[in-house]
Amino acid sequence: MDGSPAPHWSDGYYGPLYLEPVADLLTPGLTALEADVIAGLLRLGPRDRVLDLACGHGRHARALAGRVRAVVGLERSAAYLARARASSPAPGGAPGPAWLRADLRALPLRPGAFDAAFSWYASLFMFDDARNAACLAALATAIRPGGRLLVHHANPLRLALQPRDASRRTLPDGSVVEETSEFDPATGVDRCHRRLVRPSGAVLAGTAELRYYRPSEWRSLAAGAGLRVLELTSTTGAGEHPGRELDPEAPDLIALLEKPTT
Repeated sequence: MDGSPAPHWSDGYYGPLYLEPVADLLTPGLTALEADVIAGLLRLGPRDRVLDLACGHGRHARALAGRVRAVVGLERSAAYLARARASSPAPGGAPGPAWLRADLRALPLRPGAFDAAFSWYASLFMFDDARNAACLAALATAIRPGGRLLVHHANPLRLALQPRDASRRTLPDGSVVEETSEFDPATGVDRCHRRLVRPSGAVLAGTAELRYYRPSEWRSLAAGAGLRVLELTSTTGAGEHPGRELDPEAPDLIALLEKPTT
């Protein structure tokens, strides 16, 4: 035993099974829009050190690299990090992000190392509630006092209105992806089963279990990590009406948090 975190369902799910079905949807335009939301809510400036937690193949880290002093993309998947390193450089010839392979459950980060951090696309809460709280607390430790943290995931209020969903889509290369999902409003856990059939007949399949926290849960979750909630918003309403309650029909939830100075 080397003391590293145990294997997890995400090891098999967040690879080709996840990326191939969404690669054509993650356009430069979408990345730019999301990076603008992240930069605006975190109030990023040219002197900031920023952490992209569970950065995947690094599209947000690259988009933000030219706006700040430094960006670190942290990711558990070696394959995703290899893809991040091989991708095009940051816009405008800016220094690219630094890449760090690490696990959310054992973050190798110095206290106060970053001015801001973000987790996009439900990357943070893949465990039980106790482990999720511990991951958030560890992330909070890596942020300096007065720094901001942004956590993005699906909107559980919207999912509760339609807990079950199913879809089937043919990808540009002829592969077929089928998905079924079921959200449990009582536990806040969404279980999504995905099956990818490639043109060769090869099949990839797996199930993701993600925890989405309701607005009513976020204040105690944040307080337990030594953070305070500044705003609960969405990509469609970010920055428009601070203090307004999250629209139950909003496509997602963004928790904007701050680490108090005292």
